[in-house]
Amino acid sequence: MVDQVQQPDEADEVEQLDGVEQTDEVVPASQGEVADLRRQVAAYVAAGADESVQRVISAVHRVSRRLNQWYDQQLADLEVSGGEWTVLSEIARAGNRLTPTQLASLAHVAPSSMTHRLDRMVDRDLVDRATDPSNRTRVLVGLTETGWQLYATTIQESNLVETDLMRGLTSRQVQDLAHLLEKLLAGLDDSALEPVRGRATAEPVTRRRRPSPDGGAAVG
Repeated sequence: MVDQVQQPDEADEVEQLDGVEQTDEVVPASQGEVADLRRQVAAYVAAGADESVQRVISAVHRVSRRLNQWYDQQLADLEVSGGEWTVLSEIARAGNRLTPTQLASLAHVAPSSMTHRLDRMVDRDLVDRATDPSNRTRVLVGLTETGWQLYATTIQESNLVETDLMRGLTSRQVQDLAHLLEKLLAGLDDSALEPVRGRATAEPVTRRRRPSPDGGAAVG
């Protein structure tokens, strides 16, 4: 249960909940985010939702949304499209070459769209095509040295930002948070949230935006 990304109304900016006094003092961005989160959760609770659940889900969504905005800008600065990042990360995660058909399936795009994408990436020396030695009729796509360096640089830059995000947590708190989020993810297999399947025209939103350390899908 999440809100669409939008700017709050002026009335929302001054609204206060939970006994917090109104003040003209400038609120640091982090405190403003928490205050807005509390207003959002309060609205969900008023509509009948569970407060504890909404505090977790809403906070996860907000962190993911903020990071995704940064990832979008990072890729734009590197002149890499979201679709190109998907190719780079999926090959890096696989650890070996993939066929164009496999890449199209992983990216949820039509094979013809993937062909055009790979053509552009070959022109930029990010990937190369090679004939499969075990099947001469099949083409395999792999990262070039330039492609791998771009992938590694992107991950390293992302890691710096992600590390800074957690600067207020102890090492133990980071480990505990990771453990709890992994348990939450494991529960998706048995939840009512079905993964989106069969999308042939667009990248999954989180995968399009997020260059995660292992090249996998983003959380959120």
